[in-house]
Amino acid sequence: MIKLSLLVLSIFSLIYGVYFLFFPFNFVNITAAEETNIAWLRNIGASITGLLFIGLLYIYINPEKSLKLLTIITITSIIQTSALIYSRLFNEFSAKKIFLIDLTIYSALIVTIYLIFITIKYKKIFN
Repeated sequence: MIKLSLLVLSIFSLIYGVYFLFFPFNFVNITAAEETNIAWLRNIGASITGLLFIGLLYIYINPEKSLKLLTIITITSIIQTSALIYSRLFNEFSAKKIFLIDLTIYSALIVTIYLIFITIKYKKIFN
């Protein structure tokens, strides 16, 4: 079950990451944000695709001796989610339609909490 959840998170990260990486203008349009956000949207898309998709897929394929990689992914997720929350609290987003920003934050928070949970509770699987 844990292994399957990593595959699901990996695929979710691929979809999410590719969306920001290749279609940032679409996100800007539906959130009514300023187009100056394109660079950071592509950057976060690349990060999500590279680290979460490829990293979690690697762990899914070869969970043994992957605890260090899972820990790095978890810490990165904590930092990214914290930065999103901080930016939201201090109105750093240019988006006029903030619902999708909030949805992104909630999704990131759920993934982060889950990664923390499996990293701590199921660490033996990844040793």
